Amino acid sequence: MEPKLMTLNGLMQATLRLVWFAIVLMGGAPLALAQQDGFAPKAYVGARVISQYEYKQRVLMMTLLRQPGDISALALSGLIDDALKRGAATALDVTVSPEEVNAAMTEFAGRANLPLEEFLKALAQNGVEAETLRDFLEAGLLWRGVIRTKFAEATQISDAEIDRAIAAGAGSGGERRLLLSQIVLPTGGETDAMTLAQRIRLTATTEKTFGVAARNYSKADSAKAGGALGWIGASALPAAVAGQLLALKVGEVSELIEVPGAVQLYFLRDISVADGAAKGAPEVEYVLFAAPAGTDLARVQARLDRCDDIYTAARGLPTESLQRMTVPEAGLPANLRNALAGLDAGESVVLPGAVPTLVMLCARRPQSDISPSRADISGNLLNSKLGQIAETYMTELKSNTFIRIP
Repeated sequence: MEPKLMTLNGLMQATLRLVWFAIVLMGGAPLALAQQDGFAPKAYVGARVISQYEYKQRVLMMTLLRQPGDISALALSGLIDDALKRGAATALDVTVSPEEVNAAMTEFAGRANLPLEEFLKALAQNGVEAETLRDFLEAGLLWRGVIRTKFAEATQISDAEIDRAIAAGAGSGGERRLLLSQIVLPTGGETDAMTLAQRIRLTATTEKTFGVAARNYSKADSAKAGGALGWIGASALPAAVAGQLLALKVGEVSELIEVPGAVQLYFLRDISVADGAAKGAPEVEYVLFAAPAGTDLARVQARLDRCDDIYTAARGLPTESLQRMTVPEAGLPANLRNALAGLDAGESVVLPGAVPTLVMLCARRPQSDISPSRADISGNLLNSKLGQIAETYMTELKSNTFIRIP
């Protein structure tokens, strides 16, 4: 009779029994020692065991770095993702050198304006081992290598895509500027915002009639001025509206643009080309306010006119409740990027979740006055596509891997 193949579950149980037996031979109390030293499992991901120690270290590091949201859940989710990333890298023989990891750690420390040695010392003083940061960054580097190895060659960027990016202000030459009027109609209220927006789009077809509609219906700050906005560079437009607005002719009204919590309409009053080099992709300054349980975020929103006002609302709360950052818009997580895409400076939206988080846009501005080359633009577009592919591939890995949380 041929021996039966041991299942993955059985293999892990056998391995754990061997570990237990070894501890007993050493004269220790197995369970107590395991828990004390952090060897007790927090989660199983395929053949990989995530220990309580790894989990507690990740939670502590994220807390020190003021990660918004439910840190306990995010820490475990991140460790599970990292285990899957390492497994995918092993399967494809993707590796990273110690020098690459060290460079990533140095760059990470630089975000806090600290040399790596001082940054690691600060972490250690708060109980976070250097290896915790190293493992976190190494998993990210391995994952980047996995995605490029598996998908980059088959992912192509066309000349047409580069041309469209240039038209949006990403390339050389003068940047296109738009003179717009805006109507913002909140969704989810008593009024059917979509029906009202469609009616306005069909009837408010001139600058004058659009202005009247904006005064009567728009809930944006620009309503008092008939929805009129100043000149806006194409590179500073939210991603959700840029494509549609750049396709408009002067005197035209946009299609209905849906963003989280609202529907928008724009009227193009004029268009011009700015002097000098285009600015490149925009970056965003924003605030995340993870409110404690029981906080009335609608009331908080009503009192906010600009990002500095949020500090009053957060007074007396833990420092991790509030985070203010300036980052390239394209590098944001998809849910946050989508939320910010529909906002103007000074506007906010609440992201649902275990811990509801208020997101407020402080500013959207160009990153630099140096216009990138077509090769730079192609690289940026490729990275964006690969980022979307990576999200899909991670979902696939999770569905095909044995994951158990005791």
